[in-house]
Amino acid sequence: MKNEEEVVLRKSVANTVLRVAQACLDESRKGWRVKMRQFNDAMDDNGISSKDVRAALEFLQLRMFLIAFLDADGNVASISVVPQHYQCEFCKMLLYIQDDPEDHIDVCLKRQKKIERNRRSIR
Repeated sequence: MKNEEEVVLRKSVANTVLRVAQACLDESRKGWRVKMRQFNDAMDDNGISSKDVRAALEFLQLRMFLIAFLDADGNVASISVVPQHYQCEFCKMLLYIQDDPEDHIDVCLKRQKKIERNRRSIR
């Protein structure tokens, strides 16, 4: 029972860390960099220890939700959030990065045929 509670707690912390990281994006710079001062303050306000934050960042990094950059001492120097959607270059459909790309192939081929059919009808 205790192990299950720890897993739920870790996922809860990871979800909180990801939400805070997304809320602290530096919009003045190009890219998906997190404002570290705001992020650290928010973690302190939420009462999440640095040990739990590091474990959550490691968990999220393994699942490609973010990239944590470490300094020479091994502390988190900066965080970059990975966009969770991308556009298929062939059919232009927005895809979720966590989905299996092979599941998209049939839909993509159908959409490409439809795009080509529409191009022909416009000419």
